[in-house]
Amino acid sequence: MNVRKVPVAQGVEWMKQAVNIGRRNPRAVFGAAVLFLCTLYFASVLAVLPVASRLQGRSELSFGESVAVGIPLFVVLTLVMPVLLAGLIHVMHEAEHGRPTRARDLFAAFGHGRARPLMTLGLVQIVFNLGCVGLVVLLTGPDYWAESMKALQGALSGHVVVPPEPDHPVLLFLVNMLQFVFNYFSAALMLLCVPLIALSNVGIVESLRLGLRASVVNLGANLVASVVFLAAFLVAAVVVTLATAVVGGIAALIHPVLGVAVALGVWAVFAVTVLVVLVAASYYAWRDMFDVPVAPSTDARMQIEA
Repeated sequence: MNVRKVPVAQGVEWMKQAVNIGRRNPRAVFGAAVLFLCTLYFASVLAVLPVASRLQGRSELSFGESVAVGIPLFVVLTLVMPVLLAGLIHVMHEAEHGRPTRARDLFAAFGHGRARPLMTLGLVQIVFNLGCVGLVVLLTGPDYWAESMKALQGALSGHVVVPPEPDHPVLLFLVNMLQFVFNYFSAALMLLCVPLIALSNVGIVESLRLGLRASVVNLGANLVASVVFLAAFLVAAVVVTLATAVVGGIAALIHPVLGVAVALGVWAVFAVTVLVVLVAASYYAWRDMFDVPVAPSTDARMQIEA
């Protein structure tokens, strides 16, 4: 199984192709993206509900309470994300090859034993993140993050706060640089390993090996694609913000609730579009980087694992 080295400019081509991903079956692709976000939101609610129910009516949370809410949310989303990404990529793959597919095929990754290695990929991400957090805490001191959270809460409340100083500021700068590198490999591995597992039928260990190698070999193309995506995202976000202010303001003249609903609708469309473009870019990157036979297409109506 080989990893292709692609030209640096290929990152731009991935983004161009990603913009047109829904041309063959927009109903399935964008419908799956909507279902993706709804499922992610539902999983988030389930993750924080046990803790949030005990904090009902509280306007401010302590550092420990924030951690109690954040940890289950992070774990659940990190485990669920690869499975949903695989489902969305599956829908895109079927649509690109002209095969019939539907929005609910988002859950196709649960069939044929794919969910377990995909969730294992999420578990690997959790372990890597814990290692990175442990290193940061080791270098900044045990009280740095607690004081940072208090400072953030104070700033949000309108108070003047003094940011805490870490025990080793110079080392913290190096850690921040390492965090940037970690974020690159973390995102690259997630976006490349998911299609390797879902479409190329590669095991978790082999997918990590291939994904890591492709992340290094095609560093230039990946960075170009990232820069193009972020630049387009920022420009689009500004345009959407202005459009929301205008359209939402006009709708609010009819009724304030209508104005809020229109604004939320515009931002929901924007979120779905961003998700589709990002995942589509990773799909085209996988297709160009890996010289592997694609696993046979499975029936989208596969049964969900027990």
